[in-house]
Amino acid sequence: MPPRLFGFADFRRTALHEEEAAIAAEAAQLSVDGANDTTVAVFLTKAGFVGTLGAPFTSQSTRQMLTNPAIAGLKRDPDGNLVPAEHPGMISPELFVTLLERHAAGGKPRAEDYDYMLTSVDLAVCGRCGTALAGLRSTVGKPGYSCPDGSRQDRPGKCGRCRIDAGLLEDHLGEQILARLLLPGTQADLEKIRQLLTDKLDTDRKRLAEIQESVQELAAMVIRREIQAKDLKKAKAEASEESRRLNRGISWMELAVATPITGEVDELVAWWNSASAQSRRGLALLMFHRIDVHPGGKGVRKIGPGRVVLWWRNEPAPDPIVLAD
Repeated sequence: MPPRLFGFADFRRTALHEEEAAIAAEAAQLSVDGANDTTVAVFLTKAGFVGTLGAPFTSQSTRQMLTNPAIAGLKRDPDGNLVPAEHPGMISPELFVTLLERHAAGGKPRAEDYDYMLTSVDLAVCGRCGTALAGLRSTVGKPGYSCPDGSRQDRPGKCGRCRIDAGLLEDHLGEQILARLLLPGTQADLEKIRQLLTDKLDTDRKRLAEIQESVQELAAMVIRREIQAKDLKKAKAEASEESRRLNRGISWMELAVATPITGEVDELVAWWNSASAQSRRGLALLMFHRIDVHPGGKGVRKIGPGRVVLWWRNEPAPDPIVLAD
């Protein structure tokens, strides 16, 4: 049985849920008056409402609700035209048309300007081969995450079979993160994780300084003819590789430990809904060891059970993924 739509008493939409329908109508009017989806999501949260599956409202889920013809007692015919449906509505058809026009005017960020939340920190990986997902637009320009280890003209590949819509994955993670924040003890767990990352950050910074000092000392030893130049070259290559790895880890740990994680739940929800991709990235780094994304069917517009596996940091770390032969 599919979940019911917010504002309706059941999934068949035979009657309205009075309290939800009333707040949905207020949200629609707020949007028409000029509030963006983030502001409307915060309004719904502060009013004490969550989605029908229990997840706090996000800008995406708010937009989906406000642009669904069902809230006005409408549906689309096979030609895409709005026609009356056989169920009640929460707002007038005229107000709904205004809502659609307002959202169309607001537009969406161009695909080339899309700020991917997960790519720069290698947090989301292909659940089949373990390769960090890369940002890649579809043939129609839609942002997505894709396994980059597929075969290309310039090199063979082993996988490349995982792709998921960027908005779909990021909205799913937002709902899961906000739901986790509702659980008792989550903020205390996050503080412990922040301290662990802070300690590791200090350790890695010291190690980075040691590497730089060691390379300088080796260079001096070459000048004094205590070692050969080829030994210095090899040591520099090893030091460069370790430094790159440390610098990458240091950058994401700095982002994670700087993320605000205290406050009332509604404050954190409001923060998430208005936060930049960079700030959301920091909270995701605090909360997850890794996010495994498995292949889905072509054109799938929902995340089915088991497709996205979340490894929370307050639980044991996962084993590395090994691609089966």
